[in-house]
Formats: sequence, structure tokens, C-alpha cells
Amino acid sequence: MGNIKKASCLRLGRLRSDADTIDSRHVPARTDAMKTFVLALTLAAVAFLGGAATGRADTNCTGTLGGAATVTTLNGNVAVPNNASCTLTFVNVTGNVKVSQGASLVVGAYNEPSTIGGNIEADHCNSVLLEGNVTVNGNLEVHQCTGLSSFQGPGIKIGGDFECHNNSGPCKAWLGAVDGDVQIDNNSSKTASDISLVTIGGNLECKHNTPAPTHNAGPDWVTGKLQDQCGSDIGFAATGTSIVPAGTAPGAGMACANLKSLTNFPVPNTMILSATDTPATATLPERCIVNGIVNAHVSPVDACNYADMFQVQMPVPGGSSFGGMTYPGWNGRLMFQGGGGTEGSVPTATGSAGTLSPAIAHGYAVVTQDGGHENSQLALCGTKNNNEFHLDPMGNIDQAYQSIQVATLNAKYLIAAYYGQGPNYSYWVGCSTGGRQGMVMSQNFPQYFDGIVAGDPVYDLQAIQLGAIWGLQQVINVYTTATPPLPPLTYVPGPSPESAQPLSGAAFPKSDQALFETALLQACDGLDGFVDGVIDNLPACQAIFDPATATYVSGGKTFSLQCSGAKDATCLSSPQIQAIKRINQGPRTTGGDPVFAPAGAEAKDHVDNTVLGYAYDGGYMTTVGIPARQFGSPPGFFAAGLTEFPYAFISPANPSYDPLSFNLNFDTGLLSRSTPLVSYSTSLDISKFVNYGHKIIWYHGLSDPGPPVLATINYYNEMAKQHGGLQAAQNFSRLYPIPNMDHCSGGASTDQFDFLTPLVQWVENGAAPGPVVASGVNFTSTVYQVGFIAGPPTNAPTTRSRPLCPYPQEARYIGTTTAGLSDAANYECINPVSDDDHGKDHD
Repeated sequence: MGNIKKASCLRLGRLRSDADTIDSRHVPARTDAMKTFVLALTLAAVAFLGGAATGRADTNCTGTLGGAATVTTLNGNVAVPNNASCTLTFVNVTGNVKVSQGASLVVGAYNEPSTIGGNIEADHCNSVLLEGNVTVNGNLEVHQCTGLSSFQGPGIKIGGDFECHNNSGPCKAWLGAVDGDVQIDNNSSKTASDISLVTIGGNLECKHNTPAPTHNAGPDWVTGKLQDQCGSDIGFAATGTSIVPAGTAPGAGMACANLKSLTNFPVPNTMILSATDTPATATLPERCIVNGIVNAHVSPVDACNYADMFQVQMPVPGGSSFGGMTYPGWNGRLMFQGGGGTEGSVPTATGSAGTLSPAIAHGYAVVTQDGGHENSQLALCGTKNNNEFHLDPMGNIDQAYQSIQVATLNAKYLIAAYYGQGPNYSYWVGCSTGGRQGMVMSQNFPQYFDGIVAGDPVYDLQAIQLGAIWGLQQVINVYTTATPPLPPLTYVPGPSPESAQPLSGAAFPKSDQALFETALLQACDGLDGFVDGVIDNLPACQAIFDPATATYVSGGKTFSLQCSGAKDATCLSSPQIQAIKRINQGPRTTGGDPVFAPAGAEAKDHVDNTVLGYAYDGGYMTTVGIPARQFGSPPGFFAAGLTEFPYAFISPANPSYDPLSFNLNFDTGLLSRSTPLVSYSTSLDISKFVNYGHKIIWYHGLSDPGPPVLATINYYNEMAKQHGGLQAAQNFSRLYPIPNMDHCSGGASTDQFDFLTPLVQWVENGAAPGPVVASGVNFTSTVYQVGFIAGPPTNAPTTRSRPLCPYPQEARYIGTTTAGLSDAANYECINPVSDDDHGKDHD
């Protein structure tokens, strides 16, 4: 039947195409009878092809539907009969939900998400309540009902309009997103309707309501017009990122201890666990430390305890001192400190911001969170594994985006309560997972932060892990084909129920890694005009360097990097060279076709989802470069995240699946087609963020063995095309590639820097950042391994200061001696288009 359907579609398509070529002068005008015949024929074809005209089994709901350990799918429509009460929980309704006279509907989705494929329509009902992560693909319409008609998030998504008309009970829209219009008209009740913290793609209209609507939990973000009782002049529209609830007037603020009893948070189900005045230390100011929790619940999927836990630290308003140290009071700013890895605990909220750390000592209030799960809790249930949360849909939602959303809102509320005013400016700073989270904010919550620093972002985790699998498979192939043979491949047991992890480091011993690094540096280091152990002209290196034909000089003799005969200490075997080239190229099928990560194509206006390889950077095969994960021994890539693959990126999830058994030719059907861990960070559309006037800075280590720098460069180039090209994109964004740097830090690189300060200057004073001075202390032979075999550059300083240049510019040394490498003043940032024939973007 499937083949028949496909063939029918093709035939219909051909008929339409052929008809379009007929000269319209010879076609008579359609009569009504002809239109009726065509419509009947179309409906018959749709029914035959399994379309919307086919019959569906509808369901009456008079109690509770769903709530099982897996999602309950209800095909067709759901009807709530007269005077009945219906609760839907953890359901997928493919059709509409109709609430009849005197009936009540609750869609409860704080524990697990629910989806309504069509509309929710209520007429003359008692009440309608949507709670938590409810997606309604159509409209939410409530007319002439007597009780509360509302939605309250976080996680509410209405694909159409929200209409609440002629009710004798209040209408509430709290913490959600409506793609269409919101209309609150002709409602009369004892309690006012309320529209707070709602993102509205259309208009917000409020007419003839008694009493007039309020916005008690905070203002709204409306793309269209704000009309009548919900006008922008009475506080319904947000005017900045402070997002302070109505009635929070400037004042003296609350004592820290009193925050423990604070209520009316902008996020439902929030509770403060502790609020403590903490004295100053030699490195930290006196501050108020608040720990909170949102939506504590037991999952029906795995019976684990989940919640969004967060911490906010706020320096005392008047400043403090300790010994000879004097700390400023609050500077009016909030900094969100991004997470790392799969999270699972709340970091201390002192503000990790590069060389500005701790940011709280400079007057910033700081917030952190745990990604919606605590590893200590996961160890008590399910697989007893930190990856357990991937098996829980709500766990995935929290880690992907919701935990950072609710922590942001609650932090701003606490700041307003403690200081008597909300933050003047809000900033995001994070690397790795924190970099991905920064991109989540720019794409999905553009109204929350004035400026974002996103470092080494793991924005497409599925693609990164496919690249990791490919690289490890190449290394294992070297191990198993080595001549003479290496000892038998051994494995380290993984945490149950995960597969064992191979010890494959002998495939590339450090002496062989040093040979490669020597040939690479001798070929490419001087392309930028000076031999200093750093490859600044990355595109030129990619253009000329081929490991299969490369040579190097040692002791006055020239050697080929690839062995022409048997493997010896001066060369790499053909399988080793092949593995290196394949990792550089990126995953390919046996036919040579590139590989795509399907989840990366889910987001609207998504970035190219090709799985990319790793460019030949100056730290490519040093102890902190690619070998640290792909050529070395475990934990390597397994500890860096490959253990997530069977939990999060294949469907159905299978924790015991061996990632290294994945075959790129035959197993791509196993890959998850959709996951919020990818879809919430891969959209190129940050137009709302830009239109708000907000700014974003990316940075990425060129020797990063995790997320390949080429992916971030590709994202930046594609994003720029959406906004008028690279030059136009400079008005709101910068990208800083960092030569030789490992993942977020490390390597023979200038990995000590501060991007928050130039971001603040850009946001608050309009001073766009140019070169950012950075320093590094690891320019040693230990990090270079054996350097150039003959030794690193003579008298080269091990501590250096260099400018980081905004893409597409690159740093060039303009000094004359190696001693000058330590001084950033001896460099300039140049546009590579002037460099011979290598002046192209880093595509």
C-alpha cells in the first residue's frame, strides 16, 4: 500500500505539471460544477492517500487519560462531555480537544510534556487549565465559560491564537508563547484577567473586560500591536531585560534572610531553600547567597527525583572589605554563569568569566543552575547513571533549555526584591555547554539578555558525537592493522549498563604524535610570516598541508612523514596517515558521501547539519589537541560525552548500545530525528535578538577536540548571510577564533582573556570590540611534546601576550625577534584577503 500511495502522489504531481504547460487561452473558465467535481476528486484522492479526510476514532474523557510511564497517544479528537471533568497528562492528542457545556479540562504537564495536535475549543464550559509543558499546535479558544480559563507555564506553546471571550470567569496567560494573536475580550469576573511573561507573535488585544486585565507576574513581549486595556503605556510591554513583576517599585529592598519567605515568583512551583548573609573573604565580597528549587517532582518514566535547582549570589549593596581588599557594591548587572558537560549539580555562583573571575568581586550578581537534574539523585534510581535524565522527556527539556529559562526569571525577581530594583543589564557568559546555552538564549529567549558570550559551543551534540565515533573508529582501525602487530586491544568496563571503552592509545604513541606535529608546524607555522609555534593562517595551512606527502627536517636531514616501507621511528604508517586525513575530512560513507546529523535539521532556518572534521591547527596533535580525545586512551571522548550517544541520539534509546558499533553506511536510521538538545541551538534566526539591540560574542579554540571549530565558523557565516553578510553582522556580533587552544582553555595558546568587559562596553556605551588582548603561559616544549624535534623557536618566551582578532581577521606578528612574542603590541589584526591566494573566509 505504501508503494501505491507514493506512485499515486507522483502521478498527481505529473498531471499538475503537464496541465501547467497548457496555453491558458485554450482552457475554458471553470464553472461551479467543474469546481465541485475537482473538489470531490481531490477529497477522494486525499482519503485514498491516507490524508486528513480519513476517519478517526474519537475519545470521550470523563476522568484521567494518560499518566503512564510512556506517552499515551490518542488518535483523533478528544471530547469532554457536558458537566464532565477531564485531566490529560503525558498525552499526544492527534486531533482537537472540545470542552462542552459545564465541563472542565486540565492538561497537566509539569511532570512530562503533552501535545495537542489541533485546537482546544471550549464553549459554555466550567474551566480550562493548561499547566507546564503543553504544546497546542492550533488555537486555544475559550468562550462563555464560568470558571478560570488559563494557561501557566513554563513551556506553554500555542501555535495559533489564544481567544478568551465573553466569560464570567477570569482569563490568565502566564509564562508561555503564542505564535498568533491573544484576544482577551468581554470578560467579567471578581478577579481580573492577567497576561504576564507571554511572548506573542501577533497582537495583544484586551477590550471591555471588567475588571481590566493585569500583568502581575511581569511584562509581555509582543511583535504586533498592544491594544486598549493591554496598551504598552500601562506596562504590558517589556522595555528592557529587567523583567520585574508589576508592583515591584524601587525601594530599599529586603534583608537577605527575608528572601527565604518570598512568594509570587514569576515561575510557578518555585521555592527558596535558603537565603544566607555570607561574610567577605580574601577573594569574595560579602554577599547574599540564595538557593532555590523549581518544579520538584518524581518522574513517571523512571521514578527519579527531578527539579530545576539554582543559586543566586548578590554582593551587598554598599560594598564590603576583607583585610586589605575592598569590594564594590552591586553594579546593577546580572551575569548568568553557563553550565558544563551534562551538568547535574549547581555550580557556585561567583561568576566564572575568564580573567574577570570571580565576577561577583567586580559587583555582578550571579546565577547558576543544574540543568534540571542532580547526579546524586540519578545515582539512586533507574540505570544509576548520570545519563539517566536523557531517558526522561522532561529531563531532556530541562537540560536543553527550561532550567536556564526559569533560573533567569527567578534570579531577576530575587535581585529586584533584594536591591529594590531589577538589573539594569543582564549578561550571559559560558563555554561548551554554557556556549550552547548562550545560543539557546539568543534564538529562543532573545528578550532575557542584553549581551551573550558563547565559547566553544556544543550546539549540535548529535553531529559532534557522530564525528567522535568516526574518529575513534579510524584510530581502532590503525590499532588492529598495525604492522608489526600491537598487543591485543583491551577494554575498560563502562558504568552499567554502558558498553566497555577501548584502550586504543597505542595506535598513536606520543613519539608518533610528535612526528606529525613537527611536520605540521614546519609546513604551516611560517605561513603567517614568523615561526613561533602558532599557526595563525589556518586557511593557508589547509590548502597546502597533506600528511601523505609532507616532509620534515631533523638533524639537517629531510624525512617523509609517511613511511615508504616498514614503519620505523622516523615516519607514520599508511594506516596512521589515512586515519589522520579521515578525521580531518570528517565522516564519510564508503561511497565518499558526507554524513548528516538529522536532528540538526529540525530547527526552523537551521544551520547546515553536515558532520564536520577537524582542521589542522597548531595544536592539532599536541597533548591537549585531538589526541586528548581521539588518539589517546579513555576516558577521552567517552568521558567527554560519547556515553550520551545511546541515551540521547538514537531512537529508541538503548543505554547498552555500543557507540563504536555504529555503521555510517547502514545505521543512520537509528538516529534520533528530533531532540531539544539540538533544535533549540541550531537555528540561524536570531533576528529578534538583533532587533532588540542585543550583542553576542562567540569564541572557539582552533585545536578544540570536541566541537570542531569549523562548525562554529560555518554557523557564524551562515548566520551572517541571514543578516546582510559579514560586515552587517559585525553590528551585533563578533567571532574570535583562538589558535592552538583546546576546549575552552589549555594548550600552547593565549587562553586567558576577558570577553565580558568588552561586551559590556559594546552594549552600554556602543564601543564595538576589536582585538582583545589575551595571554598564555603554556608555550613550552612539554605542551608542544618534542616541538620541532630540533627544538622550539630559539629563545621563544613561554609566557606570551597576543591579540585575539575578530573573524575573519587574523593575527600577524610585526616584531623582529622571538623575544617580542610576549608583547601584544607587536601584533596586528589583518584581513586575510591580502594574503596571496589564501584570502578566503574559513569555509
